[in-house]
Amino acid sequence: MNSFAKIRFVLLIYVLLVILASLLPSGGISVGNSDKVGHFFAYAGMAILALLSFEGKSARLAALLGAVGLGTLLEWGQSFVPGRDMSLADGITNALGVLVGALFFRFYGHILLD
Repeated sequence: MNSFAKIRFVLLIYVLLVILASLLPSGGISVGNSDKVGHFFAYAGMAILALLSFEGKSARLAALLGAVGLGTLLEWGQSFVPGRDMSLADGITNALGVLVGALFFRFYGHILLD
């Protein structure tokens, strides 16, 4: 298994965990906007893993757009889960996490790829 395949496997597990965490009925306590921090870092991490998983500008751009799309779909999906609500602020935070993850990769990705 080459290194891209290994990272893609990690990305797959990561995405599945994000989906699971996003669609489970709410049982936790959120103080103020503290959940935004989790959203932000979850999607920043997803962006970094996605960029590590693919080569080429078009594949990487598709991966980033896929992460934003997933965040949007999961927010919509939460409207059907008991105790969960769709949140525009969470969706925006997800997208900002992807953006910051991509910027982090832009400046520090060479270190991660070595």
